[in-house]
Amino acid sequence: RTVAVVGQDAPLFHGTLAENLRLGAPDAPDERFAAVARATGVDRIARSLPEGYATAVGERGTTLSGGQRARVALARALLTGPRVLVLDETTARLDGVGEAELTAGLPRCTTVVIAHRAATIRRADRIAVLESGRIAQEGVWADLSSAPGPFTRVMDRSAAADG
Repeated sequence: RTVAVVGQDAPLFHGTLAENLRLGAPDAPDERFAAVARATGVDRIARSLPEGYATAVGERGTTLSGGQRARVALARALLTGPRVLVLDETTARLDGVGEAELTAGLPRCTTVVIAHRAATIRRADRIAVLESGRIAQEGVWADLSSAPGPFTRVMDRSAAADG
């Protein structure tokens, strides 16, 4: 598999936690499964569930919180071993600590992050700001945040929304 995409509301399905994780890579070795679960914090989720990985998560993952569902969806994508990972507001349901923890565990692969949260964007090697479907501004955090333009407008709105 070359590209894996994880959205803000990545779907989970009726079945166990393990079944949801292995959807894209049913034959992934147990060692890889365990490593991905540790990197994404899914191992802690499993330990908190009554039957661990064998716990049914309910249709759409109703027995899990939004942050837990995001972690499971990301783990499922990583288990496929993508060369390119696209995260579309994947960490929006996590607090700042959870987001930092999760992104620290990401593999060294090309990652395209679609986000509005400053903490998420700040860690990017390169930032592209889109307006009307076109790149309106591009650069690194230090340059973009010090120049007026689309980037500073988005960051100002984000800061106001975060309170």
